[in-house]
Amino acid sequence: MSDTTRNSGRIFPSRNGTAIARAQADGQPVAQAPAASSKPPATETIARRAGAMVNEIDFPGFVSQLVHGTFDAIVDASIRQMESYSGLVSAVAKTVDQFTEENVTFNQARDWLVSRYPGDVVLKLPEAGESEPQLAPRAEELSPIWLADYGVDGQELTTELLEQQILPQVRNKVGAERQQLLATMVLLGLNRVAVRDGSISAKVMFRAAARDAAAVQYATSSDPQGANNWGERGAISQGGSTTMVSTLAVNAQNESTVRADLFGEVKLNFVSETLPLDRMADAAKLALVQQHSMTGRAAASPAPAPAPVAAPASAPAEGTP
Repeated sequence: MSDTTRNSGRIFPSRNGTAIARAQADGQPVAQAPAASSKPPATETIARRAGAMVNEIDFPGFVSQLVHGTFDAIVDASIRQMESYSGLVSAVAKTVDQFTEENVTFNQARDWLVSRYPGDVVLKLPEAGESEPQLAPRAEELSPIWLADYGVDGQELTTELLEQQILPQVRNKVGAERQQLLATMVLLGLNRVAVRDGSISAKVMFRAAARDAAAVQYATSSDPQGANNWGERGAISQGGSTTMVSTLAVNAQNESTVRADLFGEVKLNFVSETLPLDRMADAAKLALVQQHSMTGRAAASPAPAPAPVAAPASAPAEGTP
């Protein structure tokens, strides 16, 4: 009686799932793991990715926006300069009453009066039911000498006097001083800022990197459980079979990086130039501005009368003691 032992192949999975274990006995075929799906290496896909990025980046559009943005900024700055100067010319060409009504408030006149005469006038904050602050004297029965400047000399300084008679005159005075200062500045001309020269540069930089790495590990060893599990039912003379285990580990990695950087640089050199007023205003406005300036008002104010000169004393006659 004899027993026949048949050995078959087995697959032992490894930790990474790619190891193949096979056992050979009695001419049986070897069991194999299914082949893994192939993946193209990174060095072959890097060119395709870089080409796709080049198509996505609109470099001519970037340069066009850079040039147009710089030009529009220069033109807008010149237009704002001319508009601001034109507004100053129109403001100083108005009458004092119009300029004061548009540019000076009563609260500004109150602040000016309090800062001019801090020892005599105080500003009271509005109370319940009042909308604006009020001017008030610091002491009762006060009649300072500066009231003569407003045509109310000798009167007692009260809240009604300050608010009804002095405040309107102070407001007109502040407006006249501001208009006079602006008219003098306008007569100096427009100090315009212009671009003398400059440069615009733009560039794009592509960076592409690819790396493929593969590592193969192969190991062969005998199955330690083979002597206990295989061929133990036969006679004592029955020879035991040996199982060999082969482990194959494959580690393949690919890495690719594509990067694009856009750079834009604008360099402008500015120069200032002065444009006289007669190039931007007609003769009528020019005459009004000159009249409202410090020079025009100084010429319009009457000159003080000269002091009378005493007649020289006649010389005494000869022989008179």
